[in-house]
Amino acid sequence: MKNIWRKMRDCWLDFWEDDELDMDKKHLSQHDKRSLLYGGFMIGVATFGLFSIGIIAGNIWTNHQNQKDMEEFLGTVVTYMATATDDEYEEIAQTIRHDLVYSQYGQDVENLIRYIPNTADGCCLERELPERINLVFLNTGAAYGLEIFDNTEPIESQRERGGTMITSGYDEISEAHFMMMSNPNSGSATASIDRGRGIVSAHKMKTHFCDDCIREILTIVEDEFIDEAVIYDAEEKTFYPVTEGDLQIGDYAFHTYYEDGSYEIEITYTGE
Repeated sequence: MKNIWRKMRDCWLDFWEDDELDMDKKHLSQHDKRSLLYGGFMIGVATFGLFSIGIIAGNIWTNHQNQKDMEEFLGTVVTYMATATDDEYEEIAQTIRHDLVYSQYGQDVENLIRYIPNTADGCCLERELPERINLVFLNTGAAYGLEIFDNTEPIESQRERGGTMITSGYDEISEAHFMMMSNPNSGSATASIDRGRGIVSAHKMKTHFCDDCIREILTIVEDEFIDEAVIYDAEEKTFYPVTEGDLQIGDYAFHTYYEDGSYEIEITYTGE
């Protein structure tokens, strides 16, 4: 190991030995090598400096242009609002929303999370729900149980009691109707969802759900026909879209299909 270090030291000292006036050298002198090394280093520093200056100048120009565009945008909005009469206000507001705002921000989930303040006094899904499986309306945060049997008494007792139970709900924002008819004797139920206007208000969601739930819900219902309600598994903290097909959650099987303008959900108890 000492020999290796000694050879490395000798090579280093030999490299920096001044042999500028040694005429017997048949290759580049150490002085020439040092000059080339120094020149290459200075060229690299100069190139890096010019590259950095270019990036900084580009960022400054971009920020200036963005600020200018924002000033023009705000000026347009203020002008629209200032010149609007009571009769024209609604029409102009729609123009601003669609022509100016909607085209820039769209319905991007992250923008809804970031720019609309959350005023919910705790997430509505953090409360203790009486049933594990629920249909949750996004505009109101209201949850309606989709289970046939409850935990208050044995299932066999509920089967023997029989009868038909009806559960209903309404979302005044989207005007969606929900009705569920369950028959404990047969262990089956049918739920119907009439969409109404099919409206989802991000502002209303911000008054009921936490941002994490909103992000997950809007991702789940994206590109789904029904986006104003989801199926929520309170035990696994999982959301499912209301869409055609089959779904198994716990002891319940769900078969969803579209019929006569409404979504129908056939629910079957599969437990023992």
